Amino acid sequence: MSGRETDTQAALAICTVTWNDAANLPRFFGSLAALEGPSFRLIVVDNASTDATIERLREHARSVPFPVELISLDENTGFAAGLNRALETAFGSGATDDRAPTYVLSLNADAWVSPDYALRLIESLERFTSSERPVGAVTGRLLRANDDRDPEGTPRDGRSENRRIDACGMALARSWRHVDRGSDQIDRGQYPATERVFGGTGAATLFLSAALRDAAVAGRVLDDDFHSYREDAELCFRLRERGWEVLYEPRARAVHGRVNLPRRRRQMSREVNFHSLKNRYLLQLYHRGLADLPRTLLATSVRELGILAYVLLREPSSLNAYAWLWRNRRRILARRRMIRSRLRVPPRTTARWFGRTSLPIDSERPRILIIGSRGIPAAYSGYETMIEALAPRLAKRGWPVTVYCRSHYVDRRLRSHRGVDLVVLPTLRTKYGDTPVHTLLSCLHAVLGTGGARAALVVNGANAIFLPLLWPRRLRTALHVDGIEKRRAKWGWPGRLVYSVSERLACLLPNTTVSDAEVIADHYRELYGRETTMIRYGVEPRPIVSHPVLEELGLEPRRYFLYVSRFEPENNPHRVVAAYALAGGDMPLVMVGDAPYASAFIAEMKRSADPRVRFPGAVYGDRYRGLLSAALATVHATEVGGTHPALVEAMGYGNCLLVNDEPANRETAGEAAIYFEVRDQASVTAAFEEVAGNPVRARLMGERAARRAASEFNWERVTDQYEELFRRLSRRP
Repeated sequence: MSGRETDTQAALAICTVTWNDAANLPRFFGSLAALEGPSFRLIVVDNASTDATIERLREHARSVPFPVELISLDENTGFAAGLNRALETAFGSGATDDRAPTYVLSLNADAWVSPDYALRLIESLERFTSSERPVGAVTGRLLRANDDRDPEGTPRDGRSENRRIDACGMALARSWRHVDRGSDQIDRGQYPATERVFGGTGAATLFLSAALRDAAVAGRVLDDDFHSYREDAELCFRLRERGWEVLYEPRARAVHGRVNLPRRRRQMSREVNFHSLKNRYLLQLYHRGLADLPRTLLATSVRELGILAYVLLREPSSLNAYAWLWRNRRRILARRRMIRSRLRVPPRTTARWFGRTSLPIDSERPRILIIGSRGIPAAYSGYETMIEALAPRLAKRGWPVTVYCRSHYVDRRLRSHRGVDLVVLPTLRTKYGDTPVHTLLSCLHAVLGTGGARAALVVNGANAIFLPLLWPRRLRTALHVDGIEKRRAKWGWPGRLVYSVSERLACLLPNTTVSDAEVIADHYRELYGRETTMIRYGVEPRPIVSHPVLEELGLEPRRYFLYVSRFEPENNPHRVVAAYALAGGDMPLVMVGDAPYASAFIAEMKRSADPRVRFPGAVYGDRYRGLLSAALATVHATEVGGTHPALVEAMGYGNCLLVNDEPANRETAGEAAIYFEVRDQASVTAAFEEVAGNPVRARLMGERAARRAASEFNWERVTDQYEELFRRLSRRP
């Protein structure tokens, strides 16, 4: 016992088991000294350490601003028995003992928590618990300690390139392995959402005291026979079998100095490997049942054969585990009967966790899949721009979102972006193979590898043919059709044929067809009798004053024209360049864009361009915002499509708009644009000269465009509409 008085009314008990942890204690106590939230007491059980752990514990206990209770054991009883001893002390002598805390944080001495760690976990538990789905435990985002580069004390906010994930909750593989989600992965923001997970590591998980007592068998929360390793997984089985949920809360962060890892098995002691193997079988003997066999039998059989071969050939010292199990078979089977007699939920409820990494927190907001685009972060226009704006907003509102990305547009190592999960898959980098091959692979992955999803937004009408692949998972689909694709000049007859057939399939195969403009909705209504859900794009202007991109391109604010679109024939960049050459003045025309599989078309356009034309290529992010913020006017010459994101963005930034007089464009811009006929070169040239000669009118037209964008194209309103769409799709018929 420390010299301080123990706080018998603390809402939180932090329970720690130490063994030769003297080197970890300064950082451990330093992180606890900064811990925010409810009052707490620290209970430390030392398992007969042979270094200076006891002395260091006593020194720290005298200096920290919270009560510390130290229990020193004469022998190493293992983590399970040690934590049981700490819990007995925390709970007191009986169920009504007034010292019993509301929460228990199981915390290793080599785990150093951020100041708000406990507070975040408690907030999550209290927010998401309910009578139908009580939450018994919450675990945080643990990052791996790095011996020579980790900070002293609490973990940093943010990420570093060399930081690796230690655990983001626990998952169950079909081979009866329990795995720490994300373990050893570079931290790139993956696992960004609060989710239901199978379990949490004993290194830093918060438990509701009532849940621990409910899950206890014969008065013991953990099974002493586990000694060390896998005891946390076994506890999580019992919690789930008693109907308690376990959550993962990514806002709660900690650093964990884990030493024993699967890849280091050959460097670990014989005793460690013995317990690891023995406990694998204890876990199955206690909790295996008929309900999990369809999910686990094949994978487990293969793994067991591999384990047996490995032990026989490389690790014969662990054969003692099989002997131990045989000697203690009666006690093991008796405990199994006790556990199975206390099941509160059907075995199939627990069995569904095999092969699943998580489930959504809110059953009303299941996982959404977005398939068919190049992916995010946006490095292309159109759908990518829309998804870049929409998906993070959905994630922020509590929807787990997965976006499928193409490997030649998105870094394969990227797992998450702005709270959205990413799946990066390969494809064929050809004009006609890029989209269909990637969508095919994405649909197969969605069916075989994505759990918890009920709805998918598939973009690009040509992908309609792949929608039946999603039916085996009962995924309900919305197909977003972008314009009348069969009219695009870039497609040869094979492409036009595919899109012509796809238009018909878009009326038959998806649960909902989504359009982004009334002219597209009218097309499907009049030609096919199909009603579509019309959802526009949005804009969120974030102007940048005097971005360096202006100096880089030799531009002056309000002294240049800006064209933004893919360099494809139906977007008429070549006609814009040709008409601009006939306009007088010295204001540059900046042509922002590019296109795959159109190199000859682009090269010819550049060869014939006026010297005043600048070609910076595709521009995104702050550079793009910098150009939009300072342009005198933007040029939009599209002929095919619905609502064009580039036009909406230009409106939001208050640019004067020079727009091709086409129904979808006029529907978007209304009376806030100067219109021209793109195939009439003199008309385009006149629009350039009108704006260059009257900058005051250009400014007034820009202000009108900004007002229209604010009233008609709001991303929050767009997100509301998609939320309603996904709610409809997610309801099982």
